[in-house]
Amino acid sequence: MPNVLVEPERTPYDLRFRALGFPVRVHPWFWIGSALMGSQLLQAGPEFLLAWVAVVFVSLLVHELGHAVAFRRFGSHADIVLYAFYGLAIPTHEVSGRGRKIIISLAGPFAGFALCGLVYGSQELIGWADPRRSVLVWYVYFSLVRVNLVWGVLNLLPVFPLDGGQVCRELCGQFSGPRGKRISLKISFGCAILVVAYSIFCVMDTRGAGAGFTNQLPSWALGTVFTAILFGFLAYQSYQLLGRSAWEDHHWDDRVPWER
Repeated sequence: MPNVLVEPERTPYDLRFRALGFPVRVHPWFWIGSALMGSQLLQAGPEFLLAWVAVVFVSLLVHELGHAVAFRRFGSHADIVLYAFYGLAIPTHEVSGRGRKIIISLAGPFAGFALCGLVYGSQELIGWADPRRSVLVWYVYFSLVRVNLVWGVLNLLPVFPLDGGQVCRELCGQFSGPRGKRISLKISFGCAILVVAYSIFCVMDTRGAGAGFTNQLPSWALGTVFTAILFGFLAYQSYQLLGRSAWEDHHWDDRVPWER
């Protein structure tokens, strides 16, 4: 199954550095995309928008470092690229084995959960983020916890090419053989459509068009316009890949030349 997230072109404006021994490249569109995602924060002040961009940068970097460390554990080095709305940990060579691939996929979200736990635990222990002293510091704390928790949960959904979708692909391949690819894409499409529907319902409900269902949900579980658009795009991609897979199943001739 092809990966729809591709490495962006290199530019002279890329930020380059190393983290834990891994080369990291930050594309200019990362800063632009992160700023657009948090543009409403300008109403509170530019410092809050800058804090949001910093939170996204740290969170996405930790996520990709989780993947990269797992790659290194299984004998492959990796380069990290941060782009508009996603990051990539690009291995120098492919790691074989379904179990290893599943561990690599899970390493990213769980690195984020670890960061979430560290930030939350340190706050509970020493109370460094007190809104009475600094609203900005409190916002950084709240955003680090929320982003790493919510994005980690969303990443574990069985939607391709998210990490949960990669895990689903390997599990379906393990238990269903050649049919596993198509089964995982059907699961991906169905799950993405459900998230779109849920997000639209949450947006309508919070605007007073529903029955107050969202009042019973924690704030981090509310769907947004952004999640509706994102998972709508992922549903469309899964539908395209499913159609391509069906075409290949009917047209692909895997016989060697002298058997044709």
